[in-house]
Amino acid sequence: MKTSNFLGFSAVILPALASALCASCYHDPPPPEVPGPTVAHPTAPPRAAEIAPADVKIVSSRSADSRIVSFRIAFATGSSDDPKDREGLTNLTADLMTDGGTESLTYAELSQRLFPMAASIVARVERDETVFEAQVTKASLESFVPILRDVLIAPRLDQAGFDRVRARETSSLVDDLRGGNDEALGKEALHALLYDSHPYGHPVVGTEHGLSSATLDDVRAHKKKVFCRERMVIGLAGGFPEGFDKRFSAELGTKVPACDAARAELPPFKSEHGVHVLIVDKPTADATAISIGFRTQLTRASADFPAVAFFTDYLGLHRQSAGVLYHQLRELRGLNYGDYAYSEFFQQEGGVSRFPLPNIVRREQLVSLWIRPVKPKNGIFALRGALDFYSRLLSGGIPKAEIERFREFLSRYIGLEQQTENRRLGYTMDDVAYGLKKPYLDTMRGGWSALDEASLKAATDRWLTVKDISIAIVAKDGEALAAALEKGDASPPTYDTPKPPSVLKDDAEIQKFSIGIDPKNVKVVPVADMFK
Repeated sequence: MKTSNFLGFSAVILPALASALCASCYHDPPPPEVPGPTVAHPTAPPRAAEIAPADVKIVSSRSADSRIVSFRIAFATGSSDDPKDREGLTNLTADLMTDGGTESLTYAELSQRLFPMAASIVARVERDETVFEAQVTKASLESFVPILRDVLIAPRLDQAGFDRVRARETSSLVDDLRGGNDEALGKEALHALLYDSHPYGHPVVGTEHGLSSATLDDVRAHKKKVFCRERMVIGLAGGFPEGFDKRFSAELGTKVPACDAARAELPPFKSEHGVHVLIVDKPTADATAISIGFRTQLTRASADFPAVAFFTDYLGLHRQSAGVLYHQLRELRGLNYGDYAYSEFFQQEGGVSRFPLPNIVRREQLVSLWIRPVKPKNGIFALRGALDFYSRLLSGGIPKAEIERFREFLSRYIGLEQQTENRRLGYTMDDVAYGLKKPYLDTMRGGWSALDEASLKAATDRWLTVKDISIAIVAKDGEALAAALEKGDASPPTYDTPKPPSVLKDDAEIQKFSIGIDPKNVKVVPVADMFK
């Protein structure tokens, strides 16, 4: 075991179970409730068109009856563009643009102008994409556009705003991420482990050193470098007037500066070999949060993506009881609040949504399993349980009847992801970014319609693994947890209520599941040293 007091994790957009799985392993999950038919696209689907200047791209969807106009100004820019020793600069720059006022309006004046319009302008930065998302009522559109334009091309970027926003981002890193949100910390720890010495390795919000080192001049220079024309895609949806999309994109395109260089390439893809573990030792943690994953070159542009997504949704659809992990770990055993699996990076929209944010496209992806916090005494058992059920499903495959049952549910459920004009716009922009030949919903449903046991098993065998994975755990007594994982002794669960014999029979095997951990691949890091 390697123990470290500090981790220096450094830092696209456009270019059920088979018969081999015994009956006692999966006990008649309730069939998911199948939503009614949904309308996945507006009457006039969004379109991608070239608007002068030639390097300005626009995706638009006009709905004359809509009372709202939605904007998504996306840039092929993210935290992967942060300079060394300035980790967090992209996020800091974007937030200062939206939360620092404009050359003609202070931040307070900007807020006062937006309020009576029922309008909003927010920035969201991810590893490879930044989107400025805005909404306004159709009646206030003409008054709103100059404000949005100035936020993008003439933000105030003054010292007072910089100091305020940087203090907020530092608090978000230190107090919120490290101090208060073990679930998010576990996910970021997984990124740090998977992407050590890689531009994806630090949180979007940055590192303590990066934020403290950043200056206002850094922000001003970074804005010109990364929020530039060739990286920009303009998205518009809703009740805007005929021709407004062309006028807006032409005006914005002439004012946003041209890029002075192409964006940097990512390092060559590297897959891990063996099991790697990072334990974030957090003395105040009252539960154990677990994130599991591995890097992959599979994206929505890959022919196998619908099949792999079908498998991971069957294993653990986000915030749904339909998944194997949810049924086994939460419903039957009561270990935690939920357990999920993802075929690509997943970021939930808002606090109560079940659906992912659009416009978080990545050039490189990860497959992950999320085990929501469990009682410390059940931490190792929960980890073993998740890997055990995943391993069984991967080796045995999903039987024909389950493929047919889940396909009907999933083919309808996925339409719920695009119920609003704004979300449909975001997904269409993602289609353009990934170069899909058909819209995402059509691509997924078409891929699922052709699935059978053999093709699904072949796809998962090509892309999924249980042997070459990374595991990030947030827990107290990290050294003791590491020693227990390395020793590999049985880890029987402790339940608050009696469990049926079938569950206990399964548990006798799960508690001995071999994770395959090599002590040299285990790191324990104090929480205070994460993202320094």
